Amino acid sequence: MDGLLKAILIGLVYWLGTNRIWYATTTVIRQPLVMAIPLGLICGDLPQAMIIASTLQLIYLGAIAPGGNIPADEAFASCVAIPIAIETGISPEMAVSLAVPVGLLGVLLDTVRRTYASAFVCLADKAADNMDAKGYRRATFWYPFLCAIPLRVIPAALAAYFGADAVQAFLNVIPDWVTNGLNVAGGLLPALGFAVTMIVIGKKNLLPYFMVGFLIMSYSGMSTIGIAALGLCIALLQNAWTTPALVTGGDDDDDDD
Repeated sequence: MDGLLKAILIGLVYWLGTNRIWYATTTVIRQPLVMAIPLGLICGDLPQAMIIASTLQLIYLGAIAPGGNIPADEAFASCVAIPIAIETGISPEMAVSLAVPVGLLGVLLDTVRRTYASAFVCLADKAADNMDAKGYRRATFWYPFLCAIPLRVIPAALAAYFGADAVQAFLNVIPDWVTNGLNVAGGLLPALGFAVTMIVIGKKNLLPYFMVGFLIMSYSGMSTIGIAALGLCIALLQNAWTTPALVTGGDDDDDDD
């Protein structure tokens, strides 16, 4: 396959993998093990792509997106590291060293996307006020979907076409003020996400559980799996404590009979 065509296809894989075509599957599609399937087919070595992806997947197993702000772009890391590793024959461990900085660069791309996509929110509000269902659909899906093409396709295609040296050279020439500015903008998103989450919860008696989970995640050092197990136990206890007394009373009456 021609190198340019291959690079464009890799860029399209990154674009499709990071678009919320179906929101519930977004976090699954963008994972290295999933992205490795089309990338391996494009590069002509699916087994090696899966081997490399399984190593990359270990980096992102416990990654969460607090407030919707991704800590690393595993899809971009996969679309750059896997093809380069296959083409150059480097080991999966060396591919990891390339994927980590590329994944952080993908966070900056996502911050840019969130910034320009805020304009579509205003269009969606206007369409909703005017009862324009088609306009609302365009503003909430089609405009973000199509406008993401240059942002997603071009960086991934260029990285795949020019290789590891070009990627590292690009990372080195990014001005500090650009990186710092995007980091500051991205740092505001978790606070906004937490505020939205608290609004969605809506019940004051449940907010302490939210704050307990946040504090445990921030200061305990527990793994995501451990916190999830603790949350499940708390949910079961909450359900047991709030079960109507009639249920227990009914069991007692049966015993008396």
